[in-house]
Formats: sequence, C-alpha cells, structure tokens
Amino acid sequence: MPRIQDGGKLTDEIKELAMHHGAALVGVASVERFDPRPPLHDAPPRGHHPRDYVAGARAVISIAQPILDPVMDAPARLGERELEMIPEHARRPYMEVLYNRVGHVVQDYMLEFIGQIIGQRLQQAGYRAMIFPTTGLHPRVEGMSDKETWEGHSPFNYTFGPFSHRHAATRAGLGEFGYNNVVLTPEYGPRQRFNSIITDAPLPADPLIEEPVCLRDECRLCLEACHVHCIAMRDETQETDYRSVEHVDRDAIFIDTPAKTDPMVCRRRREGRPEAPVRGDCIRICPVPHERPDLPERLRRLMERWHSGGASP
Repeated sequence: MPRIQDGGKLTDEIKELAMHHGAALVGVASVERFDPRPPLHDAPPRGHHPRDYVAGARAVISIAQPILDPVMDAPARLGERELEMIPEHARRPYMEVLYNRVGHVVQDYMLEFIGQIIGQRLQQAGYRAMIFPTTGLHPRVEGMSDKETWEGHSPFNYTFGPFSHRHAATRAGLGEFGYNNVVLTPEYGPRQRFNSIITDAPLPADPLIEEPVCLRDECRLCLEACHVHCIAMRDETQETDYRSVEHVDRDAIFIDTPAKTDPMVCRRRREGRPEAPVRGDCIRICPVPHERPDLPERLRRLMERWHSGGASP
C-alpha cells in the first residue's frame, strides 16, 4: 500500500480518529525530544527509547482520558464514613477497589483500544506503529518472588512499564510534570491516564507547554498529602539514588520530573495502617485546574491550612 506523504494531513486524521474513539487529549512528540535535554536531562533507559521499539521512529503520539472528579473523590470520602452495607475492616479496601476499577482499569483498557485503532490506521497508511499497555507489567518468574526478581536489578526495586507514557505526554505538549511526579495538564490537572503510540510516520510535533501548570512552591499540597511520604524532590540533599540531581530549576517547564516516588513505599502504604486513606491523595488534593468541593475530611483540613498559609512544609 502506498504511503500517505502529507504528514500534516495524516496527523489531523489520527487526532480526529483518537478523539472519535474516546481520547480527550491527543498530542504528538518528535523522537528527538526523547534525547537528553534541559532542565534535568532525563534519557530513556536502555531498551525504552522509541527507536528501540520502531527502528527509524519519527514520532510518538500521546493520548489521554480523564479520571472523572467524583470517581477520584467519592471513594476517598466514603472511606472515612460508617457505611451500612460494608463492615469497617473492609471499607477502605472496598473503596480502593472501586477507585481502581473506574479510575484506572476502565481508562487503561480504553486507551489500549484507541492505541490499536490508531496503529491500524498508520499501518494502512504504509507506516509502522508500536502500541503499549497503559500500565506496568508484572511478569511471573518461576521460583522467584517479585522482590527477588526486581530488588537489586531495577533502579526502582520494582517492575515498571515498557515505555514512559508520562514522559511522552510532556514531550507531546499535553502538560508538564508536577511535584507529585504525575503529569498535570491545563484541562484536567493530574487527573488523567496516558498511553502512547510510536510510529515512523512523519507526523509534525505539537508545541511544548510554555507556561507552568504545577503551582510548585506556592502549593506543595501533593507532598503534604502523601501519608507515607514516598514523594521527594530530586534535589533534596538526603536523596542519593540515580534520579537525583544537584538542582531543580523551578522556573523551567518540567518535561522531566522534578520529583520521584518510591513505588515500594507507596505499594506498602496499607501495611500496619488500617486507617490508611484510599490511594491517590497526591492527585486528589491538587488544586489544578480548580479546587474540588468534595474532598475527604483529611484533605479538606490540609486545604484549609494551605489557604491560611500553613500547609507548605
């Protein structure tokens, strides 16, 4: 099949196709944007660069779907209440499953479906495309636990996804990283899920975000909200792992993350903590693009302290 030569026309068609099938945001990054660049000079680890998946790759398409506000807030709020049908010892785990199902799993499958549709169209147009799962992979290695598989072999001591959809989103101009180590967009703040499609089609890149989306040191609510304190700024002096940097330029647009999350601490947030809130507080409390009226009590108190000038550490 002959290739479509007009990259701009094909880009418009791909974006329209993605939106038609449920994407709320679509952007395109050039592959060159995945090479190390200021302010933090992050580079994909070996085996995770776009060209590792598609030789001659030229563009990465980033797509997103929002997490609906009540899906984010209601499970956490109900997790604080006495409920008629759910015993107290199961209340927060029950709400955690509810949030995960309609705030992660639904979007994960839909974004993978959209990725396949886009990949098919690119292949029909004479180009190659690589699609991905929306979330991380959890392989089972015979005779080894997860800890034995990853500890000492992964920089995170934990499994992760084959491609960073978050970095692709910032490089496609959809948003920037926030202090919570999550991508914030002007439309939805940190409340969305991303996926990516790598292709050798000559798709023109969208412009990068030019104004900060994260409120940064004026806010820091996400760092305050994490009840296990698993998020740290990359230039904090006590942080010494491979993602640390000497200085984070707070005036720059964060196409690389200025913070990092310890996934093992986050994953174990419930151990010995039956009162632990439903996951996602570092996203739930973010006042971008606007504050939410239905936060759980714990986060409402933090928000009140912030408004009174007392929340930031």
